[in-house]
Amino acid sequence: MPNDGPPWGTRGTIRAVSRGRGRARAVVVVVTLVLAAGCTGGEEPGEELEVDDSAQGPPRDTVASALAAAYAGDHSAPEGREEAACFADALLERADVAALQRAGVVDEEGAVPDPLPVLDEATAGVWVDAQAACADFVEVSTRALTTQSKGRLDGEAYAACLRAELTPAQLREAQVQALAGEMAGPAVAALTQAQGTCAGRALPSD
Repeated sequence: MPNDGPPWGTRGTIRAVSRGRGRARAVVVVVTLVLAAGCTGGEEPGEELEVDDSAQGPPRDTVASALAAAYAGDHSAPEGREEAACFADALLERADVAALQRAGVVDEEGAVPDPLPVLDEATAGVWVDAQAACADFVEVSTRALTTQSKGRLDGEAYAACLRAELTPAQLREAQVQALAGEMAGPAVAALTQAQGTCAGRALPSD
């Protein structure tokens, strides 16, 4: 009989890509995680938060460095650092420092709090879109589950299944809900179910 679910439980999949400070943090933690319209073909343009050029705060470069460091986490490989730098720049293109301070993403000194707070919906949206500009959610999810399953997961099969189960818009919605703390939201539930189903199909039968 086929394996109907991963041995770690279906909710472990979304936790692996939607929580924490590192690259997984969004990609829905996430990603998010959690990545979507910006690089997986979504039809709607990404959101932007209002930019206040008169606002005072820590220098943009300081905030960019802090965001990149928080996003990279323990991933010190060049690829991880490049992705983290990309994310920081992409986020700051969509939200100015003042907006990130209001959302609790950075403090008065420009540091990123640990842990990151639950985000408001608008900030969660620009966060997901910034991640999407630099990394693909399905690929990040596949890497996370391959590691979590200790290499037993058939990554190609899992990725193909997840792309077939959910549209880019559905993936984006799930990531936004997760970052906004709506872990019981319908989009998160759909993603969790799809990840569990696809992981079960992509694991060898024991």
